[in-house]
Amino acid sequence: MKVITVALIALILAVASAHPQIERGSIYAPSGRFAMTENWAAPPVDLSLPIIFLPEATPIREPPQEPKLTPRPLKKNIIMRQLLILTLFVALASAQFGGFRGNFGGNFAANLGSNLEQHANRLQQTVSVIASRLPSPPVITNVKDFGEFLAQSGKTYASAADRQLREGIFGARKSLVDATNAAFKGGAKTYELAVNAFADLTNAEFLKQLTGLRKSSSGEESAKAHRLSPKLNKNAKVPDSFDWREKGGVTPVKFQGDCGSCWSFAATGAIEGHVFRKTGKLPNLSEQNLVDCGPKNLGLDGCDGGFQEYAFNFVKQQDGIAVGGKYPYVDRKDNCKYKSNLSGAQITGFAAIPPKDEKAMKTVIATQGPLACSVYGLESLLLYKSGIYADEECNKGEVNHSVLVVGYGSENGQDYWIIKNSWDTIWGEQGYFRLPRGKNFCGIATECSYPIV
Repeated sequence: MKVITVALIALILAVASAHPQIERGSIYAPSGRFAMTENWAAPPVDLSLPIIFLPEATPIREPPQEPKLTPRPLKKNIIMRQLLILTLFVALASAQFGGFRGNFGGNFAANLGSNLEQHANRLQQTVSVIASRLPSPPVITNVKDFGEFLAQSGKTYASAADRQLREGIFGARKSLVDATNAAFKGGAKTYELAVNAFADLTNAEFLKQLTGLRKSSSGEESAKAHRLSPKLNKNAKVPDSFDWREKGGVTPVKFQGDCGSCWSFAATGAIEGHVFRKTGKLPNLSEQNLVDCGPKNLGLDGCDGGFQEYAFNFVKQQDGIAVGGKYPYVDRKDNCKYKSNLSGAQITGFAAIPPKDEKAMKTVIATQGPLACSVYGLESLLLYKSGIYADEECNKGEVNHSVLVVGYGSENGQDYWIIKNSWDTIWGEQGYFRLPRGKNFCGIATECSYPIV
């Protein structure tokens, strides 16, 4: 399936490159006749039920002026679009067949491009992400008891004792979900929880497999020598809300698997976003490159932890980071395979936001790009479903997890940050969560940094 998909994509992209002048609204009949323009309809795209772009032909009378581009038959334009649509559908169907249950999100779909070249570029990026990511965990819905959880998750355990342990953990988590959601319905909480595929993990497993922020004296010493202060325009007027997903500057949500590599996902996400802001092109970069090649003397230890600033420092010293599709993620540390011809991006350095300065965070996000930040993750975050996550238990002055802050906004008078996680799209708001803004909630403003490209 993957070979067929890649071959078909290569063919379509080759054909697409031969028609660079096919633009939205560029197809007209000769003067004096009916003219036709083409628009994109862009509904949200959900991989579990693909809704693909449909071309619309809207009849209008005489165009206001003669088109500058060479007229081309509308039929050819529509056929080319439909071929690209078919290719994207095959790629997404192949991903589903391979175990991908995620959702690329409406914002991703809305930015697939308004012309052939943009659409082809996004198609390449989609396939790169599919090729480089892990399969999604099982989707769990409306579970009432442990038996239903096992049936939906397909999980088995090595012994009766282990099963009993997991059933106890599940029961406690289910009670937490029920109590929190009852409070949410009563207006006492601003977020909901849900039983998901992680509901039977011990706390130790949660911290080892799904977090991974670790700092070290050697890593800190090296990073400190290269860490820069952010260049901020204090007079810059920033919007009340901002979301890099709407600009097309965020790759689809990924999954770190059973590996404490959150730091690598936060770092690659930030580099991807800042490269996009500078070039207009969004790369999909390799977390596995960082996991395999990041050295301990720089504070990077594969699945046993690291820190986003150490990752930036390493990418600068390595003089690049691999493309995800050429160096796919496998959720374990392996031998380093990086070569310069695999590079998809470079950075010249990195800068750190002053601790707890959320005004500076807002300015950098709106004017420069996403931020790689640290946060404190606890049991309720593992079960987060939706809303503004305001569990006071996470305000312990500690951090243990790395995430990507891609935007901010307000809802019912509550300011919030928009945060991309690395726990797949089966978790949270399609892989994202929101935290209260302006309160350093869960330590989100403690350690934020970004690459300089």
